[in-house]
Amino acid sequence: MSKSIETQGQNKVNIVGKLLDINVRSGKFSDGRDYESANFTIRVNQTYHGRDEVSEIPVSMLASKYTKAGGINPGWTQLQDFKNLKTAQMYGFDDAAVVRINSASLRENNFVSRTGQLINTWQISTSFAGQATAIANVASFVMDIFILDMKPEEDRNGDTTGRLIVKGGVVQYGQTLDIFNFIVEQPDDVDFIERNWNVNDTVTIQGRIRVTSTEEKSSGMNSSWGEDIPETTVRTVRELIITKGDDQGKEEEFAYDTADIKKLFNARKAKIEQMQLDTQNKTKSAPASAATTPSKYSWE
Repeated sequence: MSKSIETQGQNKVNIVGKLLDINVRSGKFSDGRDYESANFTIRVNQTYHGRDEVSEIPVSMLASKYTKAGGINPGWTQLQDFKNLKTAQMYGFDDAAVVRINSASLRENNFVSRTGQLINTWQISTSFAGQATAIANVASFVMDIFILDMKPEEDRNGDTTGRLIVKGGVVQYGQTLDIFNFIVEQPDDVDFIERNWNVNDTVTIQGRIRVTSTEEKSSGMNSSWGEDIPETTVRTVRELIITKGDDQGKEEEFAYDTADIKKLFNARKAKIEQMQLDTQNKTKSAPASAATTPSKYSWE
């Protein structure tokens, strides 16, 4: 018997770093209960493979004031304490609180732009956030994934970068499938995975979370006269880097059945198509039918 899709797969995120900022918004659920949602950023300075790297990682948290039974929600109390911590924005980086997030998870965050383009990204949400001692910074994940595809990464010119993209499906709560692109950077790791992992395998992986920003400057105009005003753009990189994983695909009883994953994949595909169609109908600027990208998965 294969691994059940009725149970959420392993999906754990652990973050320790400096609290840069926090923004809190209040509202009410449809049943009338008050809630607060917090969006905050944690700066993480971590070292792996001999390289120091600073990431500024956004995290979200949501808590109702009361439980459905009418009592005070512990998550609400915790959020009240958390939002009073010192941030770098208000008190400076040296005095900002060191915080720890250890009940977080990764989820897809897909949306359609006004031009009808589907944007695929991800977000981190948590139910626990608190102050920590000055321990080592980290931004890591552990996840069970079903391998949908593996291919060498290519740059804008179509040249391979030496990195490997592993497209993994993660079974979430409510029998839904989220899809993430994971990156394998180290040449030895790439070689091992290409020799030992296969599409349709179920594997457990762990890795690092990278959210970095760099400024890129370019000339405003190319002409022989006058003063040039350079243009500055900010390029943000959001990547999930696999640093370790199973030696090979799991045995049948611990692995997802391909037919089960296909069912969840098709439900996700239909949801995205409906989202595209809804956007087209709102803007009145696109054909009535949703544009979809043909799948390349061998089992579809």
